[in-house]
Amino acid sequence: MTLPLPPTLETIRVQLTPFIPSVHGEVFYSSYSSTPELGQYFPVALTPYPTFLSFVEDFMRSDPGNVLFAIIDKTKGTGELKSRLAGIIGMVKCSPDNRAIEVGPVIVLPAFQRTFVSSNAIGAILKYLLDVPSEGGVGFRRVVWTAHPENRASVRAAERMGFKLEGILRWSWCLPGGIPFGREVGKERGSASGRDSAMLAICWDDWENGGKEHVEKLIHRQ
Repeated sequence: MTLPLPPTLETIRVQLTPFIPSVHGEVFYSSYSSTPELGQYFPVALTPYPTFLSFVEDFMRSDPGNVLFAIIDKTKGTGELKSRLAGIIGMVKCSPDNRAIEVGPVIVLPAFQRTFVSSNAIGAILKYLLDVPSEGGVGFRRVVWTAHPENRASVRAAERMGFKLEGILRWSWCLPGGIPFGREVGKERGSASGRDSAMLAICWDDWENGGKEHVEKLIHRQ
């Protein structure tokens, strides 16, 4: 990662630790693959397991602008990983020169949905990115979230954390075969179907004008 990452990012209830395929891969995938709708709006394939591993290695771990974390539920104690691994969250397209980055992918496994996990994991990322160095962050100016426009759950999750919808990026992805919710394209523009993306962002001035306090409340909400 092109940013100075600490060993973990944490709140009082979750820990984000670098995703290590040999440690987290099979445990995450066994739950993810049993719930196909988790990936229905994702713009790349994550099944079968070798394809998921290729995504982690080729797209996330090999790019210095990207990082992928395992989300660990600290309230589950120190039992086996299967009971504590709540999902994955990443950061991509890091631009230190522009002090901008995108959050994603974000996948919360079914057993941990509608709990504190999502708000705490996203909140930990936002605090690291938008807090200034004297507060323990890196002082970025812009954090982006993109989602399929029909993925209302993803858009709502971002808005709940303070992201603001900025618009629709038309034809932002060429989708590999088998990915649903694609749009057909005209002749001689490639065979892959296409996808638009809703773009949301939270910026430094949003953060300093109530955004940080809002996220802190969500993190500590009982």
